[in-house]
Amino acid sequence: MRWSTMVLLAAAAAVPMAARAAGESSPADVTTAIYRIYAGPKGDYQTGNLDDKRVAVYLSKSLRAALKAMDARSKKLNEPILDFDPVTDSQDPEVEKLTIAPEGDAAATATFFSGDVKHVVRYSFVPEDGAWKVDDISGGAGDETFDLRDIIKPPKK
Repeated sequence: MRWSTMVLLAAAAAVPMAARAAGESSPADVTTAIYRIYAGPKGDYQTGNLDDKRVAVYLSKSLRAALKAMDARSKKLNEPILDFDPVTDSQDPEVEKLTIAPEGDAAATATFFSGDVKHVVRYSFVPEDGAWKVDDISGGAGDETFDLRDIIKPPKK
């Protein structure tokens, strides 16, 4: 085997499997795309939601299925289970001074302000169908923390 071939194979082996499976977009790129959709043409964060087809393509199949099941339970109960937007960490979106940063290999963090209140929203990703997909969203501070998967999971029987 030629030296250049061995070096190439060693370099390829060093790239994490998840990164190769996830294609070109990083978790931070996907998170940025979601906030661009949410911001809308006016930049007022009044246009996005997790049901939006443009956002749903960035969610894992598992998370989409869990959200659909939660919606069915919510309709049956005739009350909301998820009563706020996890992307903007609010019921009335106000996103200012947004920064998005990678957090390890399979996560990204969005930090922003709503007035004087600082919000940190963490996105956990899984590689799926050749791209990074959001598999959970968490955030908040103090007594106001949330984990989307915990909120939408069916109650224990």
